[in-house]
Parts: sequence; C-alpha cells; structure tokens
Amino acid sequence: MAGTNFANGVSSYGMPLFGADGTIPTMGRDAKVFFVDPARGSDGNSGLSMKRPLDTVSKAEDLADDKSGDVIYLLNDGNTSGTSREETTITWDKDNVHLVGLCAPGVNQRARISPTAATTAVSPQLTVSGNGNVFSNFALVEGNTTAADSTGLSVSGLRNLFSNVSVLNMLGNTSGDARTRAGSECLLLSGEENTFSHCTIGTDTTARSAANANVRTAATATRNRFEDCVFGMHTSAATPLFLDVPTGTLDRWLLFVRCMFINAVGSTATELATAFTVHASAGGMVVLQDSYVAGAVEWEVGGAGNVYAGMPTSTVTGITAGGLVDVVTT
Repeated sequence: MAGTNFANGVSSYGMPLFGADGTIPTMGRDAKVFFVDPARGSDGNSGLSMKRPLDTVSKAEDLADDKSGDVIYLLNDGNTSGTSREETTITWDKDNVHLVGLCAPGVNQRARISPTAATTAVSPQLTVSGNGNVFSNFALVEGNTTAADSTGLSVSGLRNLFSNVSVLNMLGNTSGDARTRAGSECLLLSGEENTFSHCTIGTDTTARSAANANVRTAATATRNRFEDCVFGMHTSAATPLFLDVPTGTLDRWLLFVRCMFINAVGSTATELATAFTVHASAGGMVVLQDSYVAGAVEWEVGGAGNVYAGMPTSTVTGITAGGLVDVVTT
C-alpha cells in the first residue's frame, strides 16, 4: 500500500493519521499542519514539524489561518505530563481549522487540555464560536479545587463535528468541588447544527449534589445531534441533571441517537429525581431514539410535553408522545 506523506511530517500507510474513528478533516490547498507536544514543545517554535512542536493548543490556534483547512495535531506521551496546560480559555473563533489528538482512543484520552494547576479556574476551557471545524480524539479535563462554577466546552458556532471527544470537568475533590457548583455544566450549547459523535460528556469520578448539568442549552440552540455518546455522573443527591433546557433556549429539536445516560449509583450515590429538566417554554423539542438512562427515577418529570422518544411504547411521567422504554435503575 502506498504511503501518504505530508511535507510537515505526517506519514501513514494509505491515509493520514487524523482520528480514532476515521474522521478526516478536509485540508485546503494551501493548508498547514501544526504539531503541539506539551511534553517536549515550546511556544517559541514554529510548530510546523514534529522536530519543532509547540507547547500549547492555544498558540497553535493563534497561528492557524482562518478558513484554511489547517490541522493541529495534539501529541501526548501516554501520561498527564503530555497535557496542554492552558492559563485562559481557548477561543476557537476560526472556521475550517481542525484539532486532532494523536493518542489511544477511549475515555479520558491522554491527548488532553487542562488548566495550569489544580487551583486554576479556567471556564470555559474551550469556546468554539467558529464554524465547520472538526475536533477529534482528545479530552478536556478540569479538576480545580476552587468553588468556582465551571464550563468545560462552550459551543456557539455552527456545523462543527466533535468526534470521540471527552469533556470531563467538575472533578475537584475538596470541600469546594463539584458538590456545590450549581452553575456548572460540562457542555454549554447555543450553536446550530453541530454533531457530537462517540463523545463522553461528564464523569463519575467525583460525587455531585448540586443542580449542575452535563449539557445545558443557552441562547437558541438549533438542530444539534448527539449520536453514540455516553453521559456520565456519580451523585450524592437527586438534584444534578444530564440535560437542562431553560426557557427559550431551544429551537426546532435536540436529538439523541443511541446515547447512554449513566448515573453510577452505588453505596454512596443517589438516584436522580429526573434525568432531564426541559422547560415548557423551551421553544423546541428533545427527541430520543434508542437511548437509555440508568440511575434516574424518570426521564423528565415536569410534564412539559416537549420530550419525545422513538422507542417501544411505555408510559413514563413527563413524556406525552412517542413512547418510551421504562427507566433502568440500579
């Protein structure tokens, strides 16, 4: 098989090494490839070869050209020492500029982006206001020990793809941790027509008790799709949410296909009173297809009538049409 070679140092047999699930961003005619290697790089380098890599993702995004098809590779050393340490929010305000982690796929990938220290509050960690970007195979991890509210990923842009991305914030483990961060969310979603595929959003590492959320909608989120995603948590109270849709923050629909919502209920955990809270005046509908929840009493208890499920018919409080499989609890 013929090799695919790039002048900037990417080579593989038959195709470039773009993503764990085969996602290949479209590179422009004059596109550049940047390399970020937190274990060995420097932001004083050009980043245009593996021999002179950058240290941070934020620097690579600054150097990339808008609408160019540039690709940024985030390398790792298999350990947390290979993490891009960011002091402030990364603002991805460019179109058609892509970020790919070169690491083993899975949950909590070691191609990671995290704050500089455990006490640093960086929120959001990554803001995506640009359009048409591909983000693949890396983790956003925040475990600060402050009491500040935290957002892992904020998406206001259009038609971006997130493939095999882990968003794992609210990991602090002291008295000021996620237990009391009522205003926190892993994903704050206000953009349109974004796709999240095989992503992990939320973690069961630290018990949560406040009314924070894995996903919260804002502004007017329109036609966003989640497919084959896992939403995780571990609770010590019944108040956290997998999905929070306040009034006026949803347009048309929000779709979940083959998604798993898992509250790791155990000897120290509590079932959720409801998996979702969707306001009666949300402005749109939440649609579930072949999706399941574990560790919650109900999907949605408000009776708003705007949560629909394309699954075998069963009656569950708060969902008035479409039918729903009974909730699986532990």
